[in-house]
Amino acid sequence: MANVLFLLFYMLCLSACAVIALAEYILYGFGLYGMAREAGIGGEWMAFVPYARRYLQGKLGGPITLKGKTMKKPGLWMILLPFAMGVAAGLLAGLALALAVAGTLFHENAMIMIPMASVAIFADMIIFLLLFAGMAAKGGLQALINYQIFSRYCQGNVLVLHIIFSTMLPLYEAAVFFYYRRKPFVGDLHKDA
Repeated sequence: MANVLFLLFYMLCLSACAVIALAEYILYGFGLYGMAREAGIGGEWMAFVPYARRYLQGKLGGPITLKGKTMKKPGLWMILLPFAMGVAAGLLAGLALALAVAGTLFHENAMIMIPMASVAIFADMIIFLLLFAGMAAKGGLQALINYQIFSRYCQGNVLVLHIIFSTMLPLYEAAVFFYYRRKPFVGDLHKDA
């Protein structure tokens, strides 16, 4: 009976997560579509394609300037950053696995086993730090893009709260995009960004 209750609870949680993910997808898609249409940047259909929607979000935000350097296509970086993290983590994980296998093949010789095991553990720690740094970089870039987008619709404390909450709360970014989808787009946006 306990197993059935656990399974029921698990299925209920899984269903709730699926409903939240679907709601986020729909709100974010329609919100981004409306904002892109109001801005007149073209390619509104990308709002409903999983990776292309991040590119469209970056295109809607426009170029980002920090400390005199300009990132002209932040949407492209929103797509490439997760792929680069995955490739680097995959290569390091392959190295750690190869070292672990090599260590088990030479298990008679303790002098070979100890360095290989420590290198594998070191590679695992680097993978963790790499993924953490990549997630932080992606979150920071997304916050900068959202800052530029939301600053065209609101100012002051509301803008700061939108940035903080869209970073921390599920569905918040999608709900704000959906809310601002029909508001007039204020500001100059480069067509080639």
